[in-house]
Amino acid sequence: MDILIREYGRIIWQKRLAAFFILLGITGAIGLDILTPLIYKNIANGLAQPFTPEIRTMLIENLMWLGGIFIVVWLCWRLVEFSVIPLLAGGMKMLDKRCFNVLLKQRYSFFESNFSGSMVKQAGRFVKSFETIIDWLLFQLFSNLLSITLAFVVFWYQQPEFALYFLAWAVIFISWSVGFSIWKLKFDKRVAEWDSKIGGAFSDSISNIFIVKSFALEREEQSKVNHFADETFLKRRTAWTMMFISFAVQGILAFSIELILIYLMIGKWESGAFEIGVFVLFQAILIKLIHSLWDFGRNFQRFFSALADASEMAEVFRNTELDVDENQTAAHRINSGHIRFEQLNFNYLGASGQSGGLFKGFNLDIKAGEKVALVGHSGSGKTSLTKLLFRFIEPQNGKISIDGNDVQDFTLESLRTQISLIPQQPELFHRSIRDNIALGKNISDEKILDVLNKAGALEFVEAMPNKLDTMVGERGVKLSGGEKQRVAIARAFLDDAKVVVLDEATSALDSITEQAIQQALFKLIEGKTSIVIAHRLSTILRMDRIIVLDHGEIIEQGTHQELLQKQGRYYLMWQHQSGEFIGS
Repeated sequence: MDILIREYGRIIWQKRLAAFFILLGITGAIGLDILTPLIYKNIANGLAQPFTPEIRTMLIENLMWLGGIFIVVWLCWRLVEFSVIPLLAGGMKMLDKRCFNVLLKQRYSFFESNFSGSMVKQAGRFVKSFETIIDWLLFQLFSNLLSITLAFVVFWYQQPEFALYFLAWAVIFISWSVGFSIWKLKFDKRVAEWDSKIGGAFSDSISNIFIVKSFALEREEQSKVNHFADETFLKRRTAWTMMFISFAVQGILAFSIELILIYLMIGKWESGAFEIGVFVLFQAILIKLIHSLWDFGRNFQRFFSALADASEMAEVFRNTELDVDENQTAAHRINSGHIRFEQLNFNYLGASGQSGGLFKGFNLDIKAGEKVALVGHSGSGKTSLTKLLFRFIEPQNGKISIDGNDVQDFTLESLRTQISLIPQQPELFHRSIRDNIALGKNISDEKILDVLNKAGALEFVEAMPNKLDTMVGERGVKLSGGEKQRVAIARAFLDDAKVVVLDEATSALDSITEQAIQQALFKLIEGKTSIVIAHRLSTILRMDRIIVLDHGEIIEQGTHQELLQKQGRYYLMWQHQSGEFIGS
């Protein structure tokens, strides 16, 4: 709740002028609406008497007052509508930006543990809940409290006894609506949680549709989604049943006040102390209030459902482990690319983890311009080293420096923009080839064509109907693996960074395509500090040094020939893969 108050409150404060005009318009419209039955009372009492010129004049005067009130009420609601746009629509725009900003600041590990589909749903509900909650606060809570207060004042001046009955009824009605909805909130939260789960299941299956189709997993994936849908239905059925119970009680309360007040009016009429106009006055106000409070009760359920919907994204806002720059960071320049890992300790479970330790006192010095390969079995720490270099994860102890500057002292943007990364499976945006290479920079087509040529990608791009404007599809599905790799290499040529990281950049390709990609990669890393992770040892024969890792420790290092002569771990790996050799 504190997150919602902080985030939504910030929007209201920034849009306070619009909020003030909304409150002003509602106050004017509701106030006049409640006072209008006083005119109906005068008209009813006048019509109950025989005709006289004086009574006719009084009726016409009240009619003119009624017309004037209608005009002012109409203007008040137009003021409200005019002010709602900047407050609600403008506020939702700001929250869309804010949610995306908060998600972008999360660490890489956060996205490894959460479904993208669930995150999108949670952000969307957080934004939508702002509209629901603020709408309820203004048009339900404020409007109804104002209506009840004014109605009580009018009733008190007309019939104090009736006013007290009405006040007691209003307290009971609101107490039931609020209390029951608060108790029901836990059921609404369960609905929101399972709604996120089914969104995650959809996203997981659709984003991996190639695997689903290739392995004929439609039935299994459908079964999984069916399970989530069934569970969501059960949670939603329970929540809705609770909501309908609340509606039933509210309906009984609404009818009860009507019957009680009419019974009291009959008693006053029997004693001769009751005017027909008072009946019209009470009925007109009661009809308005009962309808308004009925909506209040129904919408109170929506209010708490909106709180539940927003609660998941609120927890993301609460996360303090973010990818943000500390005060001491600066945009340091990488001039040569000398990288040092010094006494590095890293445990995936954190400093207090009893297991999961990977690096303990790890040291590695990579000279400027040196081409270093990291090899080893899965889990040896190859990719973890590159994640530490990019600061996707942080070590518990030790230091990583580039050109003598601790990577902790770099701003994240300056660090990551000065290191080129080509992963095993390059991810592409569902945008044009031009956009996927430029990545938001203002780059001329001549420059883009030049880097495509260097990456060996110009031929296939020129063969496409829309050339640079060709849309690559979600995650680049319209391109082959080799074509995606060439686009990623073209990006790296455009960056021209001093440090290049190749994370198994050719392992997913066939041997012929791999040879062609290797030629582009060798051009790319020429004269640069390069860290190459490879399972295929045939791709690293030209490296200046090969580092053999095992459970976070360097067990061998040297050139290809030096390591073969040692006949150690690398020699065994080479013997196992020698059939894959494609030449140096």
